[in-house]
Parts: sequence; structure tokens; C-alpha cells
Amino acid sequence: MRTATTNEKRLIARDLFSAEEKLHSFSTYFQIYDSLTSPQYATVQVHPSALNSHDDIRRLALELRVNPQNTRKEFKNKVFPQPSTDLDTVIDQERAINIAVQLMLMIDCSDKDRHYEGYEVGGFRPVSWDSSERFTDFVRKVFPIDVHDPEKVRTALKEKNALKCWKLRKRAHIKFLPTDNLAEHLLYDPRDNVIRLFRQTAFLKAHLRLSANQPIEFGIAESLKLILTCIDRRTLPPQLLLETLHSLQCILFPPVDEKSSRFLENIIQDTESSFDPDCLLYEGYTRPVPVNFEYHYWGDRLAKLHHLVTHPRSSHRIGQWIQRNASERNTLFVAILSLVLSAFFGFLSVILGIFQAWVAYISWKTQLNTPPAPS
Repeated sequence: MRTATTNEKRLIARDLFSAEEKLHSFSTYFQIYDSLTSPQYATVQVHPSALNSHDDIRRLALELRVNPQNTRKEFKNKVFPQPSTDLDTVIDQERAINIAVQLMLMIDCSDKDRHYEGYEVGGFRPVSWDSSERFTDFVRKVFPIDVHDPEKVRTALKEKNALKCWKLRKRAHIKFLPTDNLAEHLLYDPRDNVIRLFRQTAFLKAHLRLSANQPIEFGIAESLKLILTCIDRRTLPPQLLLETLHSLQCILFPPVDEKSSRFLENIIQDTESSFDPDCLLYEGYTRPVPVNFEYHYWGDRLAKLHHLVTHPRSSHRIGQWIQRNASERNTLFVAILSLVLSAFFGFLSVILGIFQAWVAYISWKTQLNTPPAPS
């Protein structure tokens, strides 16, 4: 498929985000759009392609927005009513669905299929949209609300000044990797000491504008209902959107901090990262942020970053080896070993003391039994 024209991009911004007038802000979004829809090399297409035009992409995305309760199989039968047994055609249709989901909600619905069984990074396991699974259930699976230690999350938010980007780099030697998969936001990879950051801030702002009239205050039990309601209204939950943008523009890259602003400018100018320039535009959140704003989606990941700053990983190999082996089990083992060794050497000291006393006694007795030398 050829690259989208300006008019086609304007239609996409209008239909998916109601942001036709802000097309200029979506430069980073259309980078991923072009990479997904425009092949980098020419191929010979024997069968008709599932996506022949940019209107086809809009059609798939709008159909998914209208019927989010459909399973993947039901959705596929609606958008591709002509069944096919040809493997290449089936793969092409599945790819078209993946592209539509990615462009509409910035979710990779085939992420699990590209990794080996049991793949995990930083406690995160990729998921995919299964054939018999409703789309709303899939989104619920992608963004679970599961905060293991709320107190640690509150501490991280309270001490958010320690989580500025340059402090993470300086104290914990952390690198930043942009991602277009919202599910990977704030994900820490301990192997490479990398934090993944969702880079599509124009996308976040557009969805926040769409959800401006929806309530943000909700409990854990209400979250699933809210996700369903939001998808019906073509947007992600406002709590999720607000947490993501807040973590970028208020915690990692606060505009009032000069070092953070320079750091953000540098990674935007970096051709490899291609971070969204829109992140430099601090336009607010289109809704008031609650006074006691808490993280329900990214709380555990934020607490992890706080732990990395307060307990930085050693930069040399010996220190890293000590940290890897400094678990509670190893600590208990060392303590028990120390106790045993202390008792053993204490026992040796007693034996040595007895032996020294015996030697002294024998020496004294020998001196008593020795006759005096003749004068």
C-alpha cells in the first residue's frame, strides 16, 4: 500500500481521534502508521490484499469501535465475509486486524505470538487477542489493575522528585527505550537496565479530550465496567490515559526542571529513539487532576523505579554479583554459617586454652621434679 496522503491522514485523525485540526501534532503517530501500512520492500501479491487502501484501515477500526463485544472470530467474519482457506490470505487478514487494533488503541494484539512460551520481562508477559475472546476482555487482560503494595506506590508518588529522568540515569544508570505499545509503558528490563516509555503523547492527549466528560474516580471493582464503557466511546479509560501522560510530563520530564527539559529535548532529537516532539507541549490534561491522585495501572512499575533509585544497582561486576546473591535466603544461610563457624572456632579456642594450660602444668611439674644442680 502506498504512503497515506495528507488528506487521508486528516480523515484518520478525524475519525479515530476527532483531532482533524491537530494533524500537525500526530507526526510520530503517522511514523508508526506508515511503518505498519507501507511495506519497506516490494512483494508479489497473488491474492487480493486484505488492505488495499487507507479507507480499509479506517473501516476496520471503526467497525471494531462500534462492536467491541465481538470476539476476534466474529469481527473477522464481519470485515472479511468471504471465507478463505488459502494460508497467505488468512495471514494477511489477521495482520490487517492487528494493524487496526494497533492504530486505534496502540495495543499490540499479537504480541504473545512473537515470543517463546513463558517469555517474561520485568514481570510482564505479552498477551494476544484470541479467536474466541471478546475484544473488551482482551483489553481488560492487557491493562489489569493489580497493585501489590499500595503504600510503596504512594511513597513513590510522594517522592516523585527522585524519579526525574536524569536522576534515574545518574543514580541507577538507566537507559530509556521508546515503545508504541501502551502495555509496555514504564516497563523495566533488568537484563539491559532499560525502561520502556510510551512515546505517543499526541495520541494520549487526543484520547483524554475524547474522555473529558467521563468520570475518573472509580474503585477497583468498577474498573472493568469503565473499560467497557470507554471502548464503546472509542477511547481508553481516562485513569489509564492520565496516569501515562502524568508519568511522562509530571514525573519523568517535569517542565519546571531545566535538566529534565534538556534531557527530553535530547531524546527527541535522537534519530534512534524518535520520541514524540508533542511531549514538549505541556497543555494540561483537559481535566483536573485529583488532589490525592493515585496510580492504579502503572503503580507497581512506578514503585519499581523508586526502588531502583533508592537502591541503585552497582555499576561494576563484583558489586552486581553481591547484589544478585544478596537475597533473604542467602542472608539467612550466611548468618547460620557465621554462627556455626563462631561456635567451631570458639570450641577450638577452648581446646587450645586447655592444651596451653596442660603444657604449662607439665612444664611446672618438670621443674619441681628436677634436682638442683650441684654447687
